[in-house]
Order: sequence, then structure tokens, then C-alpha cells
Amino acid sequence: MRSRYHAIVVEKLAEFYELEVPAVFERDLSLGAVQEPRRSNLVNVIVGVRRCGKTYRLYQEMHRILRMGYDLASILYFNFDDERLKPYETTVLDDVVESFYARNPQAKTTGAFFFFDEIQEVPDWGAFMRRMVDTQPATIYVTGSSSKMLSLQLASEFRGRALSRELFPMSFAEYVRYHDYGVALPDSGTDARTLAFTESDRAKLRNALGSYLRQGGFIPAQSLDSSDATQLLQEYANRTVNYDIIERYAVPNPRAAAVFLARCMASSARELSMSKAHNEFKSRGISMSRETMAQLLSYYEESYLLFTVKNTTVALADNARSPAKVYAADPALFSAFSPAPSTDEGQKLETTVFDKLRRNPPSARSGAIARAFVGDGPSRQEIDFVIGDALAFEPVQLVQVSTSLEDPRTRKRELSALEKAMERFNAEQSWIVTLDEEDSYETAHGVVNIVPAWKWLL
Repeated sequence: MRSRYHAIVVEKLAEFYELEVPAVFERDLSLGAVQEPRRSNLVNVIVGVRRCGKTYRLYQEMHRILRMGYDLASILYFNFDDERLKPYETTVLDDVVESFYARNPQAKTTGAFFFFDEIQEVPDWGAFMRRMVDTQPATIYVTGSSSKMLSLQLASEFRGRALSRELFPMSFAEYVRYHDYGVALPDSGTDARTLAFTESDRAKLRNALGSYLRQGGFIPAQSLDSSDATQLLQEYANRTVNYDIIERYAVPNPRAAAVFLARCMASSARELSMSKAHNEFKSRGISMSRETMAQLLSYYEESYLLFTVKNTTVALADNARSPAKVYAADPALFSAFSPAPSTDEGQKLETTVFDKLRRNPPSARSGAIARAFVGDGPSRQEIDFVIGDALAFEPVQLVQVSTSLEDPRTRKRELSALEKAMERFNAEQSWIVTLDEEDSYETAHGVVNIVPAWKWLL
């Protein structure tokens, strides 16, 4: 079925085969074994914030397929993130597949690999994908920029037919590889905290950490100076707001949505008070209710721009009144919106630690990464991260973040908080992630491990 975009569809397909598959920096995200093209294959779904590298992760998979001996003609790649295709119509989906088969008719019988990039905006894409799975001898890969594409949240007609994986901007380990710091990194699955590094490697990794906290993990920003990188990352975030939030949800006040996003980003690793934000905006003449702020915050999280961490709970439902801390999806995103990016080292470090935890969540349930408070009154202390699902009886991990423990009062405060938390959560070990200190501390309830971030992040 030809759509009114047929000429654009044919042009985009021809361009892909003419330019061939670009070279890539290989990311650590595994998509499992390549499935031989056939009907009823599970669809591989990659979701993540815009510009984090989803397209290039598809190219990485294409290179893998070509190395297995398949021909480029067996690959269909189409990127729907193209303004010429708006407003999207369902017919464009069939047009893409039919135009591919018209160009490569043998693929209809021998099988093909379908790569559909940023498909989530096309109406009824889930029903289309189910039909492809049921009728086409193909292995299908899909990307999108919404958490609604996770396996647990997919539309009912597509649920059970897909495996979703999240991609984030480069991790610290990927950053070290990308910039070729000359350090032999541990294999995947090896705990770097158990390894001994040479003094030379330690110096290189300390230097890499400082750069990572400034530059973050968005690959297109790596070669830019700080001012250009800041502008680029702000554009990424605002484009996400414009296309994935304002357009999708018909937000009536785009300016307010952009201003509130900047406020949230600058609050990374801090508690976000809706009341304070509401009063602040009111004093600036910006009309926005607390309810609207809460809704926008959920949209930002859905689009992977930032995440919220609430107080630990064993309740099945979230407590809407529970105060939450927010974390940007990348330390450089925080810096791009921070009024004092050069001095907020503690916020950058805590944001980076959270992002590492978020990459490897222990549970699919919301709230598997939480925060907690121990003690009462003036002695009440915060535990930055409690990791584990109490409902699933998972063992709890406790992680605290502090740039330095050189001040005896800081050291005493952090150790005291973890000792109380270890007793409360029945945890035998806990961690304090610092910039460059390493030690261990025995308590009556277990061991507190003090670990430098450059090692813990690996």
C-alpha cells in the first residue's frame, strides 16, 4: 500500500544502501544471539533518551549480521524520526515494507532483518508489528524514546512478542574505551572492586573520572568544547520536550514546560520540592499548578531525560505525596542546566552513581532503587540509595555517595548512617562511593566498603 510519503520512503531506502552501514563505536549493551529470520521471532526493542546512541547500536547489530555472512540486501533499515513524514499515517509502515520487497524481492522468501528506528510516533505501530511477527520471515529490531516501549508496558496486542532493553549514554567503562585511556578493563561480569590496578592505571582512571563527570556519555558532545557541548545537550533536551512531550500530550504552555525541565535538571541529586518550584515560578509570572508539574515530571521520566527516586517502601502502589529526588540521565545533562556546573562536583558524582545503578536495576518494579532515612529528630540521616525489591525478598544493597571523607565529621556521619541502615535492612555490606578514597570499616552489623568512584563505576 503506497502512502502519500512513498517518494520519501523510496529515497530513504536508496540512501541507506548507497551509503552502506556506518562504522560504529561498539557499545556494551547486548541484544543476545542473532535470531535466524523466521515467523514468530521475538522483536528486539531498544529504548532510551534521544541521541544516546540507539541508531548506532542498530548499526552495530547490522555489522554483526553482515559478519555472519548475510547480504546487505537482506537488511531493511528505516528511521521514522523525519519531519517530512509528519503527520504520521499508519499507511507509511506498509509502504516501507512493500518498497523494501520491491527492491529486494528475494528477501520475501529467504528472510530479512527489519530495523525500525524511532517508530513509536506512528499510529498503530504495535498492531503493525504484531502482523509482521505473525506473517513475515524476519528478525525485527525496533527503537524508541519512551519507557512505554518497555516489555511490561507495551500495548496489549504486542505484549509477549518483544524483549525490551534500555540504552543510556556511555557508561564510565565505555567512556574509558572511547577515549582510549590505555587501561585494560575487566571483562563484563567481573567486579572491578576486587581487582588490583597499577599506579599508572589508577592515575589514568582518576583523570578519566574527572573528565567523565564534566563531559558525560553523549558521544556527539565528546569532541566539542564545554560551551558548544552545553548548547548541544540543551538542544537535545529541549527537542525531546518539543517532540516527545509537547506534541504527544498537547501541553498547553510549552515555555513553562521548558523552564520546568531546566529547573528539574539543575536539581539533579537533590530533592525536588513542587511547592518551592510552584512559588518560584509564580514569583516569575509563570502560571503552573503543582498537578501540572507532577504530570510534566512523569513525562520527562517517560522520555528518559531524568529519573525520580522516592523513599523506600514495601507498598505495591507509589505514595504520590512521597518527596522524591531527581537525577539527570547523564552528568553532563545536569551540567548543561546547572547555574554553577564547575562547582557542583558532589551532584555530578551522585548523579553518575545513580546512572550506574539505573543501568543495572535489580528489579523491574518501580522503586527498586530508593532512598531511606535512619534515626529520628536531629540525628535523622539520609541513605542515598537502597537497592533491592522488598516485595521480591531481594537482598538489599546500601550505597552512600560522598566526594571525600577527609573531614572526620563527614566520615563519622556517613559511617553512622550506614551502620544504622545495615541493622535496619539486615545488610552485611554497604558502600560509600568517593572520588578517590579506598578503605573498609568493620561495624557490629557488617562491613562498610569505601570505594573510589573510578573503580566502583567499572
